Amino acid sequence: MAPIKFKTQLEASSYHAPGGGDLYKPLREKLVSQALAQGYDEPTMMEHGVVWADDQDPWGHIMNAGFPHYASACNFRLFESFEEHLKDKFQDLMKVRGIGVIVKTSTLDIKRPVSYPDSIIVANRIDEVKPDRYHVTTTMWSLRQQAPVAESNGWVVFYDYSKGKPASLVQAGGVYADLHASLTEKAKVANLKRAKWDEAHPKKPRGAKL
Repeated sequence: MAPIKFKTQLEASSYHAPGGGDLYKPLREKLVSQALAQGYDEPTMMEHGVVWADDQDPWGHIMNAGFPHYASACNFRLFESFEEHLKDKFQDLMKVRGIGVIVKTSTLDIKRPVSYPDSIIVANRIDEVKPDRYHVTTTMWSLRQQAPVAESNGWVVFYDYSKGKPASLVQAGGVYADLHASLTEKAKVANLKRAKWDEAHPKKPRGAKL
């Protein structure tokens, strides 16, 4: 899909304006709505407006290293959402005291090149939860292309830094068990939504035109 055209360059970069720019509002709302229908987590979504001088490589595309940076920032927002359940233990997680988090694996699939001016919506979807870890998909969409441009997948482990080994939230009990129950429910709802979306939007066979 060709990028949506604007009348002027200033309009095209208006996502930098306070409030995100009126011209980008319908593009933003459409993508967020689609992401929610696919099971992505609304409270931890973020947007990164592409910066002309900072984000591009010599070929005028977002640098390969940029996408993991966006994914990490969005995943940090997911960690921040744990405060609701961890309560007074939340600062222990954030300051690596006792049970915290550590990224075990992370892959990146770059689907489309992205160039300035554009803005990226980033969102997490929890796919699977185990007692001591969860699997997350972090997808990035271009507002101008109205399409996913990169996707990161990986496991995040709950780690007991005082003992130097993974920590079972279920065995830890209390607020940690509450967090595990919440993540498990999130994954259940996300997978149901994803299945419903995939059924209504079957993928095109290989070789088909985009």
